[in-house]
Amino acid sequence: MDYLGAGSVAQPEPNAGPTYTVFGQSIAERITCDQYSGNSYVFDEITPPGMGVPPHRHTLEDEIVLIHAGVFEVFMNGSVHRAGKGTILNFARGSLHGFKCVGDIAGHSTWVVTPGSSMQAFMRALAKTPPGPPDFKALDLLHAKHGMTMLQPIEPWW
Repeated sequence: MDYLGAGSVAQPEPNAGPTYTVFGQSIAERITCDQYSGNSYVFDEITPPGMGVPPHRHTLEDEIVLIHAGVFEVFMNGSVHRAGKGTILNFARGSLHGFKCVGDIAGHSTWVVTPGSSMQAFMRALAKTPPGPPDFKALDLLHAKHGMTMLQPIEPWW
C-alpha cells in the first residue's frame, strides 16, 4: 500500500502487513506509520484465553480498540470492566489500563494508535524478545524508551 495522505481511504488486504507474536498474542499490522507519516498505526490482535497485558500507562499515544470477538476484563484507572464483541475502548494517553481475555475463545481486536511511530517500534522490538520467562529489567527499559510505564501486576485482577 502506498503512502496515504490526508483524506485517504485505506483498504488494506487481509494479512497484508507483517505478522508476529508478542507474549503469546498474534499481531497483524494493517496500516504502518510509513503510510501515514508516523501519525497512525493500526493492527489486529488475537489474544488467547488467559492472556493480555498488565496495567500500564502511555505518555506518547492514544489507543482506540474495537473488540470483534471474545470476552475481556479491562482494567481502567482502578476499575475493572467486562467488554465483548462491539465494545470500543478508549485508552487515552495518561490513563492506567490493561486487559486480559477471560472467555473460552480467543479475543480478536483492532487497535488504532495515534501517533503511532513509537508504538510501532515498541511492538516490533517486543516481537524480538526471546521466548521463555520475560526479562523484566529489560522490559522496563524498553517501556521507558517508548514513553510507557508498566506497573507490577495488580492482585487479584492480574
